[in-house]
Amino acid sequence: MATGSQPGGVLYGVYDEYVGEARTKPAVYGYWILVAGLVAILSGLAALLLGRAGLLGLSAVAVTELALILALAGLPAFLLGTVLHLPLRRLAVPVAVLGALVSVASVGYFLQIFPNQWGLSRAQGQLFLAGYGGGLAILALVAALVPVVTGRRSYFLPEEDAADMGWIAEVESEPRVSDVLMGEATRDGVFAVFPDEAGWRWWFVEQAAVADGTAQFETQSDAETALEGIKTTVAGASLLEINTAAFRLYRDESGVRWTLVDEDGVVLADSDGRYADREKAENGVNLLKEHGPGASLLDVDEGAFEVYADGADWRWRLVDEDRGVLGESPTAYEDREGAEASVAEIREVATASPVMDVEGVGFELIEDEGTWRWELVDADDETIAVASDEYQDRDAVEAAVRRIMDGAIDVPFIEAGSPAYEIVEAEEGGWCWRLVDTEDEIVARSEGAVPSEESGRSVVRRVKDVVETTAVVELDDAEYEIYPEGDVWAWRLVTEDRTTVARSPASATFEDPEAAEAAVERIREEVETADRIEFDSAAFHLYEADEGAWNWRLIDADGSVVSDSGQEHASREDAASAMNTMKEHAPEADLVEIDSAALELYRAEGSGTNGAASDAEADAEWHWRLVDATGQTLATSPGRYGDDEAARDAMDSLSLLAPDADARRMDAAVFQVYVGDEEPRQWRWRLIHPDGSVVARSVGGFTDRESASESARTVAGFAADAAVHTVEDLAIRFSVTDGEEGEAWEWELVDRDRNVLSVGTETFPSRDAVASTARLVRDNAGGASVFAVDPAAFRLEESDEGWRWRLVGPDRDTLAVGARTTDDREGARADLTRAREIAGGAGLLDFDLAAFEITELDGSDRPDGSRSATTRRSTGGWIWRFVDTAGNTVGRSGPTFDSRGEAERALASIRELLTAASLLEIESPTFELHEDTEAAAESADDVAAQGAERSGGWRWRLVDTDGSTVAESMRTYPTRREAREALGGLREFGPDAATETQA
Repeated sequence: MATGSQPGGVLYGVYDEYVGEARTKPAVYGYWILVAGLVAILSGLAALLLGRAGLLGLSAVAVTELALILALAGLPAFLLGTVLHLPLRRLAVPVAVLGALVSVASVGYFLQIFPNQWGLSRAQGQLFLAGYGGGLAILALVAALVPVVTGRRSYFLPEEDAADMGWIAEVESEPRVSDVLMGEATRDGVFAVFPDEAGWRWWFVEQAAVADGTAQFETQSDAETALEGIKTTVAGASLLEINTAAFRLYRDESGVRWTLVDEDGVVLADSDGRYADREKAENGVNLLKEHGPGASLLDVDEGAFEVYADGADWRWRLVDEDRGVLGESPTAYEDREGAEASVAEIREVATASPVMDVEGVGFELIEDEGTWRWELVDADDETIAVASDEYQDRDAVEAAVRRIMDGAIDVPFIEAGSPAYEIVEAEEGGWCWRLVDTEDEIVARSEGAVPSEESGRSVVRRVKDVVETTAVVELDDAEYEIYPEGDVWAWRLVTEDRTTVARSPASATFEDPEAAEAAVERIREEVETADRIEFDSAAFHLYEADEGAWNWRLIDADGSVVSDSGQEHASREDAASAMNTMKEHAPEADLVEIDSAALELYRAEGSGTNGAASDAEADAEWHWRLVDATGQTLATSPGRYGDDEAARDAMDSLSLLAPDADARRMDAAVFQVYVGDEEPRQWRWRLIHPDGSVVARSVGGFTDRESASESARTVAGFAADAAVHTVEDLAIRFSVTDGEEGEAWEWELVDRDRNVLSVGTETFPSRDAVASTARLVRDNAGGASVFAVDPAAFRLEESDEGWRWRLVGPDRDTLAVGARTTDDREGARADLTRAREIAGGAGLLDFDLAAFEITELDGSDRPDGSRSATTRRSTGGWIWRFVDTAGNTVGRSGPTFDSRGEAERALASIRELLTAASLLEIESPTFELHEDTEAAAESADDVAAQGAERSGGWRWRLVDTDGSTVAESMRTYPTRREAREALGGLREFGPDAATETQA
């Protein structure tokens, strides 16, 4: 007999005879649709080849259109035929057909728009592609989702019986197989025909499924092997009837656990994990039985502090609303009062305490008896430097710290004991430099300030170029200095205080120092007999030239020659006569007759800007010059004088000093030692460049000439090779001492005036080591955090386990620590942020031994990520937990609840059962009888799909020693007696029952 309709027709006949046994309509129709699609695709290809060969008599466009239509229509048909061969669900077939029809309909639309409108409207082409591609996508999606949705045996949907769909095309001669044995029904019957002594008889035998295995197996062999174990378990299983709530202890390889079940077998609570041995499991049960009925219900809300006993000591921890531990006490306390006092302190300081988020270095501000100071700490909270000064208030210490932060980025490294030039910005403006010797003392400085730091370096380079070859000299009153000017030579007369009295004329240069010395010697001779001539306007000079000839010239008021005779005259009278002729053109010019050397004092107009006549005299500038009898200028004033008296004083100095002054060749720099004008008067030295400028001078004074000279010679020994540093505001100075264990390096922070601002707290074995700390300060101080441990401070710190936070007091005593470590600083910072949010307003959870709490799961099956072996729980929802003072979960609810209220009501009902609940240890497999309720149905959906009734009545299940259910009754019995009788049949006949396997 057939279980479905047996279709007829040519298509089924050909399929049965030449392809295979026709089992379903979709398989048969799918085959012919596949063939039709393939024929269409091949026809399109043939049309394209024949049309291009000219055998069809069609145009090229028509050939292309025909080939495309056949191929496009054939492809969805070919795919549909392939999909229909898959084991599809009833609803998946029309979805696949719909996808194919959408693609074929899109081909019809393509026929209308191709080729005339194909290139004209981009939107029409996109509409065709969307329809055609969408249909193919539906076909592909139906095929791809067969394992999970569209197949008869899908992962997410119950299996669909092909026989119920009426699509099976079975042969009449196929043997009948019991639906019960096929697993397709729970009850059916069979006619049994058998012989007896009088002949053949028949009985109608009712068959019913009695027991159901709870596990599924991948292969038939696995199922058969497991069934043999079940037979052995059934043979040795005892019968356990539960009339009241009971704690059941189960043991397996991983330990001992317990569950609390009511008289109906419903799991109300479990141990939420396994214990190492039976004793610990019983201790957990006893704690719940003894203290559960009266235990308080903790209201964590958003977070709370828990004070709990830890043996003889007391501790506290900060938990969030999910009982996740955020922080804990660093030490144990002798009594509860000590722990609660610590909690009160933490609650008070948590929100007000800053975060010491020190990644490189940080500045800690410290108040001590009314004064403030700062310390520099590293990421390990180690003090690496302390301030040298104390400050009167917080604003002052913060200003000092800001100065260091602003100047740290450009801070240079200098070494005490190593000579160096330090270029600093002067307070009055400009830049100057100083030279430090091996004793870290300033021994020399610049003569004055220069406009820029680069100018200062330029002056230092001039000093370094000349200082190494210098001699030490002392000037007595005055001295002629013969010095080079490029390739020629010149001379100057200077006094002891470096005042230039006279110099060689700018127009008079000498090829060698000997010529300059000869000119100096002539000055000595002429200046003693020189007359003084003053004029404030133009003047005619009448003078005797070489070899007795006479000449004249007209000199302007500024000393420049306006005109001369142009020729020599034989006698004085002839020259005077020619001069008088020219005097008619300059009647105001004086007449001066020169018959020996003369000192001429004259006035030149100044650079004043006033136009009034009364201001002309004030703007005048005075000069002098020494000329010989022939009118040649031998010496000139070194500069201009503001009035004639100053110029006369200068000429007096020349007349006094020039005759007896010695001459020195200045082809190299010299150190001049002299007695300074400052009080007390002491010996000093200055470095004079060959061009006469003072480029350096000593800083201190000396008691005698020899000491000053020795100082100059010492400076000459190291100044040429000394390093050069620019100290804009701050510098880090290294120093080294020799000890028994070798070198000991230290560092300190100094300002531009070499005042020590802070000193390092550690010594280092090498310069590289101390420089490493100095680089840490230089590179990180500019962006360092500034904090005061007031009243406490949070730190982020790294250890071998990872990052976590710590709350410390002013003395670095630990007040609280984070409860967990993270892989990076950001994770620890996030934990700290959460702890600070909660700690300020967290209440105090006070319980002695254990308490209940209601908590919401975060989407995982269990808080620890495991799955209970006694019940199938959905993700999320609310549960209750019973926790001890150490934070351990002693037990938790078996099911999860949709709301907090449901969890609280369930907890209230369980409290009433705890005291009377018995304690049973399951040492062998056990049959359990219990009354069936909707709350006890763990797989109601699966049973309903098989037609079983599960609401009300009695059921049984077979529980292994580890608490897992390995088998259960297939049906619910109206009475306990009927359930026992059905179970008795399984216990009697099950161990020896034959196994029927349907492939």
